[in-house]
Amino acid sequence: MSADDAGIPRFAVVGRVNKGKSSILATLVEEADNARIRISEIPGETTRCQSIPLVLGGETLVEFIDTPGFNRARQALAWLREHHAEGSGEARIETVRRFVEAHRDNDEFQDERLLLEPVLEGAGVVYVVDASKPYRPDFGAEMEILRWTGRPRMAILNHLSPENDYSEEWRERLGESFNLTREFNAHRARFRERIRLLRHLLEIEEGNRAKLEQTIRQLEAEWDRRRSEAADIFIALLGRALTERVCENVGGDRVDRDYKRDEAERALKDRYRAELRELERRHHRRLIQLYKHGDAEFAEEVGDALLAGGDDLFAEETWQFLGLDPSQLALAGGLAGAAAGGSVDLATGGLTHGLGTLIGAAGGFFAAIWKGRKLAEIRVSNPLSPKGETAAGGVKWCAGPPKNPNFPWVLLDRALFHFEHLVTRAHGRRDRFVIDFNQLRARGEKHGYASRLTADRRRALQNWFGRLADRGREDSEDAEAFETLRTVLREIEEGELRVLEADD
Repeated sequence: MSADDAGIPRFAVVGRVNKGKSSILATLVEEADNARIRISEIPGETTRCQSIPLVLGGETLVEFIDTPGFNRARQALAWLREHHAEGSGEARIETVRRFVEAHRDNDEFQDERLLLEPVLEGAGVVYVVDASKPYRPDFGAEMEILRWTGRPRMAILNHLSPENDYSEEWRERLGESFNLTREFNAHRARFRERIRLLRHLLEIEEGNRAKLEQTIRQLEAEWDRRRSEAADIFIALLGRALTERVCENVGGDRVDRDYKRDEAERALKDRYRAELRELERRHHRRLIQLYKHGDAEFAEEVGDALLAGGDDLFAEETWQFLGLDPSQLALAGGLAGAAAGGSVDLATGGLTHGLGTLIGAAGGFFAAIWKGRKLAEIRVSNPLSPKGETAAGGVKWCAGPPKNPNFPWVLLDRALFHFEHLVTRAHGRRDRFVIDFNQLRARGEKHGYASRLTADRRRALQNWFGRLADRGREDSEDAEAFETLRTVLREIEEGELRVLEADD
C-alpha cells in the first residue's frame, strides 16, 4: 500500500546495523517498552521490517518502518549496475524493482530486499548514520542504492559517542545523495527536537504536507494537555502532603511509662514517613505514565529506582541542597505575610492604615528565618495532655504535617527533579532510570529549582502553602498556584529553567 493510498505519511528508516535506527524511532513515537521496539548492542537485532506508528488519540498520524540494516550494499549496487541498461531510457527505480523480485525467494540479499520493499511502495527514506564514526567508502554504496529509488530522502546524523564528531565530513558526502541532512540525538532529544525533525520531513514530502502539519499541531496540543495534567498532579501531591496526618488511638497503658510513650511516638512518626514516601511514589508513577515511560509494572520499578537514587525526604543532605536558602525563605514568607496582612487592612476599610500589612510581612519574615533553619521535625499532637482528643480505646495521637516553612519547597524540588528527568529522557534510552543526587549536591549548597524561581512565583506558591496550613485540604485547588506550576513546567520542558545537565 502506498502512502497516498493509505492517507498516512510513511517513512522507511534505513542504514547500517547498530547506528541508532531503533533508538530514533523509539524517541519519535515515545515507545519505552523494549519488547515493542527492541534496542540492543547486539548487531542485527532488527531482522525484518516492522511498522512503528505514531499514534495519538487512537489515530495513526505517521507510520515509520524499522528496517534491517544494509548487509551487502556493495554487492547489491554491483548487481544493479550490471542489470541496468544505461541509455535505454529505463528509470533506475525499475531496476531496483527487478532486484527485489529477483531475490524474493532466496537469502542472497535478504536485508537489502526487505529494506527496499517499503521504499518501492511509496515510503520516504530516512537514512541514519553514526556521525561519531568517520565516513568510509562502503557507505557510498548504501547512499547510491537509495538514490536509485528516486524517493524523497533525508539523512540523520546520530551521535552514538560524544567523544568524536565527524559531522562535517558526513555532510559533504550526504549532500550529494540526499535532499536534506539534519542532526538528531536519539538519547537526548527533547520534545522540541522531535517536533523539529517532523518539520524537516515536511521539506522532503510535499505530498504529505497537510497530514504532517496536522500531526505537529496535534502533538503540540497533546503536550499542552499533559502539562496541565502534570500541574494537577503537582497540586494533588503538595495539597495532600502538606495537610496529611497519620492518627492512632493510644490507650492509657501505652502512655503511663516514658519508654512505652516514646516507643509509641516513634512508631507513629515512622508510619507518617512511610505514608509520605508512598504518596511521592504514587504521584511520580502518575507522571511516568503520563509521559509514556512504561506500563504500570515498569512505572513502579522506575519510580522506586528514582527515589532510591536520591536522599530520603527527611535526610539532612536533602535539606542542604533542596528548597530555599534562608534569605529566599524569609522573602517568600514576608511577601506571603504581607498579602495576608493586606487582607486585614482591606477588611477594616483601611482603619489599620497598613499596619496589618507591615505586621504580616515582619511576622512571615522572622518565622521563616527562625523555623527555616531546622529540619522538618515530625511532631505528635498532644501526646501527654489528658485533654487530648479522646476516642474509643484512649487518646487520639496524630503525626504531621511538619511545620517547617521549607518543607513544601523541598517536596516541590523533588517533584520537579523527577519531572525534568522524565521530559528530557528520550524514549530510545534503555539505561537505568535514576537521578544521581550526589553530582547535584557537589555543585553547591542550594541547587534545586525552587531557589531559581522568580520572587513573584515563590510568592504565589507561598500564599497557597499558607492557605493549606491554615485551612487544610479544602483549599488544595488554587488557580494561581496551578498557572504558576504550568509555567514552570513549560520552562523545564523547553530548557529555559534547568538544573540537570545534558549528560546527567
